[in-house]
Amino acid sequence: MNGTGLLFDQSEVQDAIETGELIAWKKKRYIAFRETMQSTRYPCYFAANAEDNDTARYLFAGNIRDRDALLKVRDGLREYLERYQSIAERTTLVIFFKPPNKDQSEQEYRDQFWRVLEFLHKRDPEPWPSDIPTDPDDPEWEFCFSGEPMFIVGRAPFYTDRKSRYTPYGLEITVQPRGILDDISGNTIEGQHARSIIRDRLKDYDDIAPHPDIGDYSDPTTREWKQYILPTSNDESLNEFPFEISAWFEE
Repeated sequence: MNGTGLLFDQSEVQDAIETGELIAWKKKRYIAFRETMQSTRYPCYFAANAEDNDTARYLFAGNIRDRDALLKVRDGLREYLERYQSIAERTTLVIFFKPPNKDQSEQEYRDQFWRVLEFLHKRDPEPWPSDIPTDPDDPEWEFCFSGEPMFIVGRAPFYTDRKSRYTPYGLEITVQPRGILDDISGNTIEGQHARSIIRDRLKDYDDIAPHPDIGDYSDPTTREWKQYILPTSNDESLNEFPFEISAWFEE
């Protein structure tokens, strides 16, 4: 790992696999992730490039039902946000949880995802950024932690048709700070081109049409949090933000 920190880079993971130091569930989770990212058809080429170029960082959190695992997510995320700008122009954090002992329903995975975000929010070491609204119904709202707004994606085993969100061994959360996405957001030519490519690839990769909630950050017709962990059905949508944003962040 990076010194005494919680994060692995690619060479450290591969070295731990070769030496047998990476325990079985961690090895299984990373290999499944790498195989997905190496697919030439994977829609989000930013995530795929982060894996190819060794600019992704990995956090093996443990059992999502354990408080220690959630504390590790908190500490690892803060560590990542403190250093992401020195990693590369495009980087991502991948958080792996230990596979559950039994099959879980879609709702269980979705509840766990939001529980992680609520846990982080309640233990945020920094005030909510002054330039990000605290109301999730504002189109410019997005989840923030340690002073950083970020785009978050949940992947899980229940996404059998939405293959871009599928992972076989339990919940996985990826984080991309807004700072690395600013130049491809909004109505810039580069941004429109990048999103067009991803959407075209998404239609080809998934066995279901893109969910109606997928949209662009700050678009007045969309809410970014609705696409964090999408439903399996395109007829379903999350209508209410799952937890309360604490008022004291409005400083």
